[in-house]
Parts: sequence; structure tokens; C-alpha cells
Amino acid sequence: MKSVHISPFKRKYSTSFFELNSAWITEFWELETSDFNILLSPEKFILKRGGEVFFLVLNSRPIGTVAMIRHQKGVYELAKMTIEKSFRGRGYSKLLLAASIEFAKKKSAHLIFLISNRKLKVARQLYDSCGFKEVNLDGSEYHRGDVKMELVFQQQIMSKSNTLTG
Repeated sequence: MKSVHISPFKRKYSTSFFELNSAWITEFWELETSDFNILLSPEKFILKRGGEVFFLVLNSRPIGTVAMIRHQKGVYELAKMTIEKSFRGRGYSKLLLAASIEFAKKKSAHLIFLISNRKLKVARQLYDSCGFKEVNLDGSEYHRGDVKMELVFQQQIMSKSNTLTG
């Protein structure tokens, strides 16, 4: 029986982080300088800044990954999400996205954003289904990025009817 689980970053998965992402990026584009920085040094560019890299592991082999990059307090970028090509279409990206959203909530985030490309229609459907909304793209560190989406977490506000008064 196949065992699939989500794992936080482990050094032994570093090569998989690079290989999985370089494979999907080069399906459509070329790797950019910022890709190399993040993919070759996730500890420096993601983990030490308060982010996380998750892996979807099948029978002890990473077949998918996603990064949550902290930009400022309460703001994370969802980045570098991919599933190995032969495993796509099975709902695995939903597991990675759910882990990312849960991570952000535990970190008391109020916003997750992502930069994507309109060519990635299946990814766009996933983001839409999870509540991400398209916003104005004021530029991107990635030349391939042509759409920005955000997921805003609403603060819990107690109404007067829920507050006990003496």
C-alpha cells in the first residue's frame, strides 16, 4: 500500500526541492537567478527567514514540494509548488496547499500571496477554489510572473451579542 504524507524541510530532501522545481519551470520557461538562489539555498532564503518548505512524500520519496516564504510579519509568499509530472492530477497539490495555509495560520499570518502565470490554468483553478483572489501585480522578481493572487485571513471579531456583560 502506498503511503503519502507531508513532511517539513529535511536536509536530505534539498536535492529534490531543486530537481522537482527545475523540472516544472523548464517545461515552460528558463530558471532565473532568483530561482537558483531559493532552490539551491532554501535554508538561507526560506527557513532562516521564518518560512518553511514542505514535501509530499510517497513511500519515502519526495514527489512534490511547496515553499512558504516569509516577507514580513504576517505575510507569506506561497512559492515553488509542484508535483512530479507522473503524479499530477491526483489531488496532491491540494495537500501541499492545505499544509501551507495551515502553516500560515499557525504563524498568525493575515495574508498569503503568490505570483503565477496565466498559462498555468490548473494551478489557477486550485488557487481560486481555496479562496485566493487576483490582485494588481506591481511587478515581480520573476520574468514569467504575470498574475498575483492573495488569500486574506479575516481577523476574528467578537460581536457584542457574543460578549458577556455584567
